[in-house]
Amino acid sequence: MTFRSILCPIDFSSHSREALQHAVAIAKRFGGRVAVMFVEDPLLAAAMSGSSARKLIARTRIELERFVTRSIAPLRPVQNEIAHVVATGNPANEILRAARRFRSDLIVIGTQGLSGFRKLFFGSTTEQVLRQVDIPVLAIPPSKRSRSKGAHPMTIGKVIAPLDLTGEWQSDAMRAANVAAAFGAELLLVHVLTPIQAPPWLGSAARGTDRQRVERARTALDRMATRLSSDLEICCRLVTGNPADEIAKLSKGATSLAVMSLREDSGVWGARRGSIAYRVLTHSSTPVLALPRRRLGVRS
Repeated sequence: MTFRSILCPIDFSSHSREALQHAVAIAKRFGGRVAVMFVEDPLLAAAMSGSSARKLIARTRIELERFVTRSIAPLRPVQNEIAHVVATGNPANEILRAARRFRSDLIVIGTQGLSGFRKLFFGSTTEQVLRQVDIPVLAIPPSKRSRSKGAHPMTIGKVIAPLDLTGEWQSDAMRAANVAAAFGAELLLVHVLTPIQAPPWLGSAARGTDRQRVERARTALDRMATRLSSDLEICCRLVTGNPADEIAKLSKGATSLAVMSLREDSGVWGARRGSIAYRVLTHSSTPVLALPRRRLGVRS
């Protein structure tokens, strides 16, 4: 799995600077290019006359180039491999349109921007993108590591692969293994068991059912681990609880990356498309690589 054309939307916040640094680091690793874009508020543009609106776009482009130059200077990228894009409209729609224009194979986006924590602007934009996108999205939450001296973006030591053990979950594991191999990282295969809500008089039966579920899940994970590359360091983990919360707990660590497949159906991983991935982002400081099935799915 390689990424050669990367789109990185920014909003001039310090957090979007982190996302940009991740995008450039990935481009350097895979020999790719980065398109950095900013989306103007259409209400602001509409309030201006034609000449003023053009001046606004021109000034924004200058500020975008300055922001990019200052943000990526420590990474020393090749400057002609970075494009600067200014658009006007709905952020999510413009991001998806730009991804098609540049034939992007990865979108790198922050989850917290100038509008506040978790929900506004980049938060809601990221959620909208996750629901509609047909290419991988690397969503970057705020990270204390990125603000520390000497920290380097996209230093991945562990790839976490949450698996629901239904449908095409084997291909999910294989794609996560490809990501782990690309970054030379350990692979952690995880299955989250949701608790059984049983009345007290069925306690013994419920416990027996739980034991069976655990054994089936453990066997499935172990078999999958043996099928994957022998060059990878692979661990398996079973946990019980809410999927988003448990994945967020496992994702804690300075060099973790969660790799998750987006769902079209209404199963536990996708009551609303991208909802679990988004909830993981809002509960942890770990980047999430969300992989849609539509374009990248590999049937096993």
